[in-house]
Amino acid sequence: MLKNTTDRYGLVAKGFHWLIFLMLTFSIIAGNFLASMPKGPEKLQAAGMHKSFGAILIMLILLRLGWRLINETPKLPEGTTSIQAILAKGMHWALYGLMLAQPLSGILMTQASGYPVSFFGLFQFPTFLDKDPSVAKFFLGVHGTVWILLVVAVLGHIGAALHHHFIKKDNVLKQMTVGA
Repeated sequence: MLKNTTDRYGLVAKGFHWLIFLMLTFSIIAGNFLASMPKGPEKLQAAGMHKSFGAILIMLILLRLGWRLINETPKLPEGTTSIQAILAKGMHWALYGLMLAQPLSGILMTQASGYPVSFFGLFQFPTFLDKDPSVAKFFLGVHGTVWILLVVAVLGHIGAALHHHFIKKDNVLKQMTVGA
């Protein structure tokens, strides 16, 4: 089943969810490795790949958001309070915001540093910012802060899914994996 139902997520939503998770995990690990590399051609090449994968992430997240907006979402489990529902929706939207902010801040940081951003060397993205070291420093701070917030939010998301599965024993986790 490709589309979501009131009881479970469809294959498209699951595919976006897990592909974005894997790409974010890889990008965060690669970004931290990249930060520790000495300056040189290898670091420039690795940074270019990192930015290209960030651009793919932006596209996937926007497609996932579009898919979410045109599909129903599985209903929350019986007994979910209104505050729990608000927190769950808020956490999902916070995750989307952080997932978009991370690669966007990296692109803006690069442009404000005076460097173009290309997509695997095939083409360059439009330049939104002129070279400005203070703006570059600001977006470096944003980029460095957002990845930490993103990791915390993802861990909270995982913790909530495991809580539903092992403590509440409902189908929340199964809705995004198998079964339900």
